[in-house]
Amino acid sequence: MVARGCAVFVEDAGPIARQIKKNRDQMEAFKLMVTIDRITGLRFKKIENRREQLVAIAHRVRANTRSARFPFYREFIGRTLRRRLRLYPVSSQLFWQRLRGDEEDSMKLFCSQNDDSPTTKDGTGEKRGSGRKQEVDRFGYYQMIMFAIISLPLFLSAGFTLAYVFTAGEVKYRCAVPECENPLNTKFDVPWMTDSVPHVSEMSKCTRYVVRNHTGLCTNQTFSNATQKCESWIYEPSENTVLSEWDLTCDANRWKLTLVGTMNNVGQFVGLIFAGYISDKYGRRTILTLTTFLSGISGLIHSFSVNYWMFLAFEFIDATVAAGIYSAGFILGMEMAGVKGRVLASTIICCLFAVGEMLLGLIAMWLRSWRVILRMVYGPALLAILLPVMIPESVRWLLANGKHEKVESIYRKMARINGLQISEEALGAFKDMNMVKTEKTEQLATEKKSPAMQILNSSVMITRLLACSFCWLTNTFVYYGLSLNSVAFAGDKYVNFILVAIVEIPAYFLTWFLTDYVGRKATLSSSFLLSGAFCLAIQFVPTGSMSFLPLILYLGGKWCITMSFSTIYIYTAELFPTNLRHSLLGICSMTGRMGSILSPQTPLLAQIMPELPLILFGCLALAAGLLSLFFPETLGTKLPDTVWEAENIGKVQQELQDSPS
Repeated sequence: MVARGCAVFVEDAGPIARQIKKNRDQMEAFKLMVTIDRITGLRFKKIENRREQLVAIAHRVRANTRSARFPFYREFIGRTLRRRLRLYPVSSQLFWQRLRGDEEDSMKLFCSQNDDSPTTKDGTGEKRGSGRKQEVDRFGYYQMIMFAIISLPLFLSAGFTLAYVFTAGEVKYRCAVPECENPLNTKFDVPWMTDSVPHVSEMSKCTRYVVRNHTGLCTNQTFSNATQKCESWIYEPSENTVLSEWDLTCDANRWKLTLVGTMNNVGQFVGLIFAGYISDKYGRRTILTLTTFLSGISGLIHSFSVNYWMFLAFEFIDATVAAGIYSAGFILGMEMAGVKGRVLASTIICCLFAVGEMLLGLIAMWLRSWRVILRMVYGPALLAILLPVMIPESVRWLLANGKHEKVESIYRKMARINGLQISEEALGAFKDMNMVKTEKTEQLATEKKSPAMQILNSSVMITRLLACSFCWLTNTFVYYGLSLNSVAFAGDKYVNFILVAIVEIPAYFLTWFLTDYVGRKATLSSSFLLSGAFCLAIQFVPTGSMSFLPLILYLGGKWCITMSFSTIYIYTAELFPTNLRHSLLGICSMTGRMGSILSPQTPLLAQIMPELPLILFGCLALAAGLLSLFFPETLGTKLPDTVWEAENIGKVQQELQDSPS
């Protein structure tokens, strides 16, 4: 029986013929292509000696042949493909069974629900009579438990990142007047306070009036018109920061306070260089445990600083050590969740960071002492020493490094906690499915020579890395820039800090919905474009009219840039291969850290032109939004394990959609 449309259509016959003579495998591929053409009616224009093209052919055969009509040819094609692709020798039935599967995802293993029968049909994990399959890696009890454990480092990472806002923050202070008070036994509010210092737009904190010869109680008549610089200060007693600890007052010392935040961001920049390499080489769990535990030790030492320079040095050390916590926890949680749970995992992790910010605000509001705040924030990090016995290593990292026995153990535990039962047939199918990746393992082995060389040898990956880095820089620059340039809200600064953290949570959940139903690319691009549009639209609001509108537009810009912040993490992780994912994500994050380093300088632009910071934010966000349109869509695709898979994200699926029926 011959299918319709059995003519063979081949272009470039001359070069192909020469290749056939030189390469026996090419001849085998040519025969296979002709056979597939005859029995399926497919027309292939060119045949090259490329393994990935034959994989695409196999998917085309799956979509265009019927086992009932072509049993002989299907056996021939399956046998030839297995030999050509150097596949693990499995039965033809299992080979075609895999080709009929939805997606060959190494994170997926089917197993039966608990019942009286421990076996499942055909080893696929389909329960007899159930008519459906259960995925052991669905987001179930196991994932919930793991996320509860991972939440500790993620909570703490927010405190590690932003604690300097309170430890090196501003406090209320005034000039001390020794002629009128005893600096060791005085109050912040005194009756003559407003008479003792000059007033311009506010009370001066750095100069005071000279006291006339006076004994007794000071009054407004006590002070002359002559001024002098303050030599000591009286601080609001309800709060203690490094400013009050070491008299970092006035404009002469303002750079010391801003330098704390800069050193924190520089430390994270330096730390990301090493965190990505350690994570990809030794595992996500290893870097998460190591960085969290060492951060706890460093932070506790930090709280015992005896002078400003020791405090500054440990601010850098803390940030350097803690740089890999969030990215390692993010990747570990996302890879654990599988294909269907990636967006949910990303949303939960982002919300955990926001909750960590809220907890930091509550701790700072409660304690109001920089030393105690550091001890409260960094102390629980010592519990990270227990992480290796509580959470598993990343399954995808283990698969990429050929550690299949550990993966089997993890899947058994995962299935047991999720209330599912794995049959021996299902485990065998899982092993075979991963052994089918032999050619991928060989490719990974060749790709481990040098991550830098892999990127330099791939123009697609270089372009994608540069584009992602620009998007990261823009994201952090605009996000932190909008925070720093916003008008200070009236009220308690601790309450304001907590409210800003709370606002991020609904933005993250909206991102979850959009990325899952609209797509990663559309969500990221629209978030950038809308944020830029909101920032630029503020310039066109008439002065004095609709005073609430600029604030609404400003908050809209912050809302959208928060959404892009949530999207860009998961999107970037899906654009790069497994064995380079953390390293390249670290490069993007390092570039983004440059944006957070530069953003504190944007208020200086307002001295040139008040609208300049928002114009800069808007233009950069629009540019990033347009650039992100060139990224491939990753919604519903498997995480790439090799550079080739990363370069061709979505192309096999598109070929299947375009192939004739």
